[in-house]
Amino acid sequence: MKLKASIFYIFLMCALSVSAQNLTMDVQMPSLTVRQDSAVLSFRMSVSVLGMESNGHILLTPTIKANGRTETMPQIRINGERAHRVYQRAQLLNRRRHTQTTEPAMAFSLVDGRSHTFVYRAVVPAADWMRGAAINIKKEIFSPSGKVVNSELIALNAGRGAQNDVARNEVVAVNTPARNVVTPVNTVSNSNNVAVASAVSVAAVQRSYKGSYVIPEADATDERNKRELDFSLDEARVIAEVNPQMLSLRELYTVAVSYKNLPDRFYRMIETSVRIYPANPDANLNAAAAAIERGDVQLASRYLQMANHDTLAYKNCRGAYELLCDNTAEGIRLLKAAKADGSEEAAYNLKIFFESNQPKP
Repeated sequence: MKLKASIFYIFLMCALSVSAQNLTMDVQMPSLTVRQDSAVLSFRMSVSVLGMESNGHILLTPTIKANGRTETMPQIRINGERAHRVYQRAQLLNRRRHTQTTEPAMAFSLVDGRSHTFVYRAVVPAADWMRGAAINIKKEIFSPSGKVVNSELIALNAGRGAQNDVARNEVVAVNTPARNVVTPVNTVSNSNNVAVASAVSVAAVQRSYKGSYVIPEADATDERNKRELDFSLDEARVIAEVNPQMLSLRELYTVAVSYKNLPDRFYRMIETSVRIYPANPDANLNAAAAAIERGDVQLASRYLQMANHDTLAYKNCRGAYELLCDNTAEGIRLLKAAKADGSEEAAYNLKIFFESNQPKP
């Protein structure tokens, strides 16, 4: 009898633990855009969890589906406080061991009842079937032991391909079917070779931190243009204003650098590059560097997600971004590592940070 009572008590406690994790999602400005070479899913989301297990975590997996085909987008991982420390240690060990792992688009910790707001943006190669695809989010809640205690597919739209909608999804209880939610569309890019170059110096603009830029490698468009059109710099400048789609990413970057003493034009050309090549990691890294120099944290976060994480330029940009977000320890760690690897921009950023934070006499 005592054994039965104990089993019932354990079952009751587990049930209460599971049902306590009530997830609320508020999704705004969803957009699924299918372009010539990429499909972009983006949205702004606020999430909060009541009864968040310190050792538990939640995975949100956006998907797009149409005509029997499904494309899974990078995940969002929500950790309890203790689970996030374990996750960070595991990621650090994997990097030290050079272990290849599939990382989520973002991972963060949520304390019970608090809200976290972020912009999600993911890019995948485009396919015709994606036009008007239905957007869903698969929600999985994990117990401290790592078992899935609740799994649910939440529909964001019904395949309308809608943009600029606003939707709210509130999961009142873990085991209760959720109402419709909206998801945004983002593009995911496959990176080509990235060549790290010295950062473009935009001396005319007074910024706290310097970004690091990469020189895109030549591609088929470069070869075609050189063979058939052979643009001079002055001609490329004109084409960049009239019909920038004709230029390769490398040509657009060359035009941008030619405006290094005209910051407004330089930044505009960098933005043009990432607009035309949204899935290219070089374009995204350069756009992140430009956003950091302008102090735009939201844009920097969006572009850093799509950049190649294995470059010295990324390390400097990420370190500067963390400082802008007041994540001082992580920012300094990344910048010191980049400085040790030879990044002049990282050395400058560290100098600026410590000089600007000197205690006042």
